[in-house]
Amino acid sequence: MKKILSFLVIILLGISSQSDAQSKCYVYLTFDDSPLNGSENINDIILKEKIKISVFMVGEHVIKDKQMDTYAKYYEEDPYIDEYNHSFTHANNHYEAFYNDVQKSVKDILYNQSLLKLPYKIVRLPGRNMWRLNGKSKNDVSNGIQTADQLAKLGYKVMGWDVEWQHRDSDGTPIQSVDEMYKAVQNLCNSGNTFTKNNVVMLIHDEMFQKPWEESELKQLIDLLRAKPNYVFEQMKFYPQ
Repeated sequence: MKKILSFLVIILLGISSQSDAQSKCYVYLTFDDSPLNGSENINDIILKEKIKISVFMVGEHVIKDKQMDTYAKYYEEDPYIDEYNHSFTHANNHYEAFYNDVQKSVKDILYNQSLLKLPYKIVRLPGRNMWRLNGKSKNDVSNGIQTADQLAKLGYKVMGWDVEWQHRDSDGTPIQSVDEMYKAVQNLCNSGNTFTKNNVVMLIHDEMFQKPWEESELKQLIDLLRAKPNYVFEQMKFYPQ
């Protein structure tokens, strides 16, 4: 009888453990176009909050401005920040022409990888929400598909996003409120309507956070998400969980 009871306890603990694991939702805060004005505040926030984030770097920003180069060094030295590839030129913001020349767009991204000495073959295409990962793919538009496919053949993980915290072009300020973004993450965690279930990738831009740490909307969002014990901050090199 004791053996049967012990066996049942082990099964129940196993089921409970499985349930706890399944209830976890992994949140990936990813920042594009780094470095920009605002990068210094993001670095400050992350050092104080001690959570994992991912930044997608644009090489041209780093080499054309001494201040941006300094911000890039902040990111390199921050133990909570991982750096990934977001192209050298960011397509000069002419995306259609950039992706129409597949060889040129791939070469641009490979150059950025070498220039910044990025340790992981993880890339987000500028101006495109496309995925190539573990045999799965997703495209937002047709222009850029060949570039994504070619990078995948070269061993790159092409990463998109599930939800975007949008910003105003005029001054970089966030459009959605902190509460709206928190609810968006909650809905995605609960619905599983993401590229990978229980994994939510949020697209953010550095320029959105030019306020000091204590005033930042980013800090407010982190505080809300952190209050949920089943939400786990993770970096893109560990995607998916």
